[in-house]
Amino acid sequence: MSRSKPLAAPQRNTALCYIRKSYTRDEKDMISPERQRDHCQRVCDDNGWIPEWHEDTEGHKSGMHEKNRPGWLAVKARLSDSDVVALVANDLARLHRKGWRVGDLLDFLEQNDIRLVLADPRRHIDFSTMQGRLIAQLSAIFDEWYAKDVSERWKADIA
Repeated sequence: MSRSKPLAAPQRNTALCYIRKSYTRDEKDMISPERQRDHCQRVCDDNGWIPEWHEDTEGHKSGMHEKNRPGWLAVKARLSDSDVVALVANDLARLHRKGWRVGDLLDFLEQNDIRLVLADPRRHIDFSTMQGRLIAQLSAIFDEWYAKDVSERWKADIA
């Protein structure tokens, strides 16, 4: 009877890079898809990860909801795959603008040993610590408030 070699586990080296544009004023906009892409690519290069790009950049794509973001839904479908080592986004608000969704995401990533990396050089957070998770939760609360406040202002302006 011949012995077969055990199959090697797939190497975890894929970073799911998510880009979302809700509104870009002009090419100098700090949250532009191009700027987000550059930041995410730099993180992948620094860590030796292979980026897999998922984008929601056409039309208005609110972070308050998921149903209007096919790129995000594709990321969610891939997160539990064995080759995924990280989720990379420019900032937390690109992923979600709902506090409870950020909390669910952080729990899922921790349970599946997937790193969350914010690519904006000004927004580094170590999500493996309690302080990092607290900052993430507080940021998500403020992001949710901001999105609702802007929506109410737009509606008031229109009225």
